[in-house]
Parts: sequence; structure tokens; C-alpha cells
Amino acid sequence: MTPAKPRIQAPILSATERRILFANGKVDEQKNSLFFKLPAELRNQIYEELLCPNTPNIKDLAKCDHQQITSPILYPAILSTCRKIHEEATDLLYTTHIFHAHPTLLASLPHLTSSAKPVLYPTMLGKIKRWQLTIRLDTDPRFTMSQATAAFSGAEYLEIRVWQSMFDGADCSVLRLFLGIRGVKVAKVGGSANPELANWLEKRMMQPVEKEGDVCQCGNESRVLKCGQCCRRVDVGSEWFAGRNAWQFGNR
Repeated sequence: MTPAKPRIQAPILSATERRILFANGKVDEQKNSLFFKLPAELRNQIYEELLCPNTPNIKDLAKCDHQQITSPILYPAILSTCRKIHEEATDLLYTTHIFHAHPTLLASLPHLTSSAKPVLYPTMLGKIKRWQLTIRLDTDPRFTMSQATAAFSGAEYLEIRVWQSMFDGADCSVLRLFLGIRGVKVAKVGGSANPELANWLEKRMMQPVEKEGDVCQCGNESRVLKCGQCCRRVDVGSEWFAGRNAWQFGNR
């Protein structure tokens, strides 16, 4: 009786080895796949149902006073099925949803559904154009004006929600850090902010980047661009930022 030949097991490749082996820069068109025989419009509808159901367009965002962000039921696993699907559908996940910005790192480590699952890869971070940031008025901010300007200028949507632990415990000085943001299509400021200040800041952030004609209002006659330190209301004449910081009223 002839002995059975030993079965040769296929080598088990690690995830890194698989990426190196198959990352040849080419996308298999998969012409025999029934899914890819569907029209592109129908495939896009399937992607939208799985990755971005009921996400608002930019006109709807502009009409709403404040966007209620709920954790949607998504099926991002479809992006891992093959490279062609990943190439076709990735943008839908990152460009249509409103991501929560990190309260300290801003556009770094944002998340969509859970802060325990932040976006890590720079290529994906560059696709995010809709942001929501929640900050406190009665604690020291851990970012600068230049960092906020670099993070959110040119965004499609930016909502800033401010709050404080005690009523009237601090003024809105933290919002000074957002005075340099420009080119936002739809900007919203809400929470514990003066309504007039919120409306003024929204309009300021939605000014085009090229329109940098504001001059400093602190009495400097050099006609330099707005320094961000005086922060006086140009159209009303009284100060919004009175300097009542987080160290007053026993907040610390």
C-alpha cells in the first residue's frame, strides 16, 4: 500500500508580509467580479448606505443652527475587502462625516464614533473637512492661535462648542485663539458664548483666506494685520474679552 504523500501547508504570512507581498502599486480590476460589473452609480449607492447614511450636505449644514452629532451605524469593514473597493469608497467615509477634533491636539487624533478609536494615518487625516470641537472656557487652552489656524482654515464645516463648569465663571477669551481661521464654508459657534460674539466669529472664520484686510484695533498705527491680542469688536466698540480667566471665582 502506497503511503499517503504529506500535505504541503501554505506558508502563513504575517500582516506585514502580506502588505509587502501584495503592495505592487497595481489595483486588480476584477473584471470577473459580479459586484464590479454593476454600474458605478449603483456601487456608489451601496457605499453610501454602508459608510455615510443620512449624512447632511453642505446646504443642510448651513441651515441648521447646531448639528446634532450622533454615532451612526457604519460598516467600514467593506473597505478591507479589496484594494479596488478601498480606492473607490474611502473618501466617502472621511469627507462626509463630522469628526470630533481632539481638545488639545486639534486635527491630530480626531475620532468619529469613539475617542478610543482615533484616526491615526496622515493620508486619512488630510481627507477630513468637517470638524466639531468642544472646549472649556474655564481652563487653560493647550494649543495656540497658529495651531488652530493651521488645523481648521479651509474646512468645509467647523462647529465650536464652548462650555464652563460654573455660570459666568469665565469670559470668552479662549475664543481669541480662533480669530486667525479663514476660508471655512460653514462655521458655527455655540454653547456658553455670547450670541453676538458667536455670530461675529462665525462670519470672521467664513471670510476667504485672501481677504486679510483687518488691522489691529489696539491703537497701533503701523497698520499691521490684526494681532489677536486686543480683540475688540470692530462694529460695536466694546470689548468681548474682559480678561476674566479661569483663575477667578475659585474655579481652580
